[in-house]
Amino acid sequence: MKYFPLFLLLISIQITCADVIAQWNFNSQPPDGMNGTGTNIPSIGIGTASLIGGVTATFSDGTGSSDPATSDDSGWNTTDYPPLSQGNKTAGLEFSTSTVGYSNIVVRWDHRATKTASKYYRLQYSWDGNIFVDYNTPVIIHVDSTFERQTNSLAAIPNINNNGSFRFRIVSEFESTATGSGLNGYVTPYGTNTYDPNGGTVRFDYVTVFGTLIPGGNTAPTILSSISNQTIRVNHSTGPLDFTVLDAEDAATNLLLSAVSSNPGIVPTGNIVFGGSSSGRTVNVTAADQPGASTITVWVIDTGGKSNSTSFVVTVLPANTAPVISAIPVTNCLINSSAVGIPFTVGDAETPPSSLTLSGTSANLALVPNANIIFGGSGSNRTVSVTPIPGQTGVAPLTVTVSDGTNTATSLFALMVSPSPSVLFLDSFSYANGSIITNSGFLWQNRSGTDGQCQVTNGQLQVSASLSEDIIGKLIGAPYDKNNGTVLYSTFKAKFLTLPNSTPDYFAHFGNGSTLRGRIYAEIPVGSPFGLFRLQVGNATNSVELPMNLTTNVTYTLVTRYNIDTSTTTLWVNPIAETDSSATATDVQTPAAIASYGFRENSTFDATVLIDDLKVGLSFAAVTGTNNGTVTPIPLTWQRIGNNLVLSWSGTNFSLQAAPFPIGPFTNVSSSASPYTNGISGPAKYFRLKSN
Repeated sequence: MKYFPLFLLLISIQITCADVIAQWNFNSQPPDGMNGTGTNIPSIGIGTASLIGGVTATFSDGTGSSDPATSDDSGWNTTDYPPLSQGNKTAGLEFSTSTVGYSNIVVRWDHRATKTASKYYRLQYSWDGNIFVDYNTPVIIHVDSTFERQTNSLAAIPNINNNGSFRFRIVSEFESTATGSGLNGYVTPYGTNTYDPNGGTVRFDYVTVFGTLIPGGNTAPTILSSISNQTIRVNHSTGPLDFTVLDAEDAATNLLLSAVSSNPGIVPTGNIVFGGSSSGRTVNVTAADQPGASTITVWVIDTGGKSNSTSFVVTVLPANTAPVISAIPVTNCLINSSAVGIPFTVGDAETPPSSLTLSGTSANLALVPNANIIFGGSGSNRTVSVTPIPGQTGVAPLTVTVSDGTNTATSLFALMVSPSPSVLFLDSFSYANGSIITNSGFLWQNRSGTDGQCQVTNGQLQVSASLSEDIIGKLIGAPYDKNNGTVLYSTFKAKFLTLPNSTPDYFAHFGNGSTLRGRIYAEIPVGSPFGLFRLQVGNATNSVELPMNLTTNVTYTLVTRYNIDTSTTTLWVNPIAETDSSATATDVQTPAAIASYGFRENSTFDATVLIDDLKVGLSFAAVTGTNNGTVTPIPLTWQRIGNNLVLSWSGTNFSLQAAPFPIGPFTNVSSSASPYTNGISGPAKYFRLKSN
């Protein structure tokens, strides 16, 4: 006994002179003022703490331990140890840390067990992380639910000095192996208590590993986590890349970092920037403006001048330019058919054509839903096929987008759906406000004047006197040449917002390039009553006036007929039949082919006109029928269900009508919607659909 106090004194002196290699105080980082929360990340140094043998743990009050913390003192409270006679020295805690640069290793901790937990525990150590050796004396618990200091010197174990794989465990132990006699199982600190593997708890706190710095043993720092190779584009950055630094002798905050680029033209060394703090560091690499590859070497240096490094390759790709897509021409199809296999090309400077993706959107979903835009082809050569909704006509501006995954390019074109082969052009101007050229998907083109001036306003084309643009729309099948007996018709609605002047000038025409025919003029005749004007047809040197007074802010339907072979133009206003009153003029120019119809803005005209519902065709009937209407019958189907007749139809623009006789009179059925149920009783009824 007389040597025992001296032994304690020596251990105390050894710990006092040693350095803390790693420590776990289990307190929250940062402190949160609560003992029921915490962490098993070391509070000092680098290492791990884990549970083994099926043990579970929570954080609990660490008051009474050696931890100097007061308001945030947590311990690691464990339970679920093995049953009475099972798992000897297999369940508890395991810790790992590096002892590189240190000798005279000492492990200490505070140990607290309840009266139904095991009385005996064993410290085990390992120098290779696989084989664990028992410390020569057991840990014995003497007091119920009170922290007891445990200090175990491993100074006599040379294999764990200067060792990067050092581990140790604190595990519960049978009485028989701890004392050499007694129960082959776990016993409690007091014989009167029954061992309870789930009810008993064992709490640990302030686990600390001490060591003495080896004289002259300054070891090189380490970079624990490698940095993977990176691929970026010119003038772009990798973003912060995480890595960990550690040194046996120096605090991680005192370690310096440097870097070098093997190819400064690709990655200048000044473009390698470090971040982070302590052991958790980052590196951010920014490429210069030329493609290539450079090896980046990161060095960590300690205060003694020793260093270590890791390298990774940064591959720099050229700038990601946007893909390209060819122009897609305006196309057309007949009602209830499709425009199939329209060709176009795509490409990209960096991405293979086969990897480029396509998508399509429609600006007129009532005519062409997005899902009805289908792509074909492969590589650079692609196609687009478009299927309008059955029974619908009109114009759908369509956008095809090509993407390389980052950048995009678009091609805008129009699909015109004609109700019959006799209709060569139509437009209801149902576009967003703005330039008619772009908003129509280039159905219209600039013939002369300032591009983009001619605008769509609230679903109508506005021809402004103060502007200069002349726009044209190409006719299907154009050009229509002379000497073929071709006669062209046009119709559109016109509302004059302001009066023209007394000098006749034209605002609408047939044409082919710079050749214009069948022009419609507006003018105020000399001596005409105030507020009235008239229209003329023909050409400036040979135009004929239609003797019909018109006024502003009234919508008129204008119809023209142009005989290509004779250069003869006829004009009607609000006609019902081709035999109605009209004005006819013969151009003095020689007959010429016709390819388009157009509208003209001009400051000498003075008037501003709103244009709507244009149609150009090969007959009077073709252009004066229902503009852009549905020309195929809307089916009205019926089904008898019991004593009811159920009528069904599609199309919200139709009303259900009923009559007592097949010839009528028909009247709207009140509050009818598809499907409509009619009881089979009373007098006969006849049903039909009528367009609203």
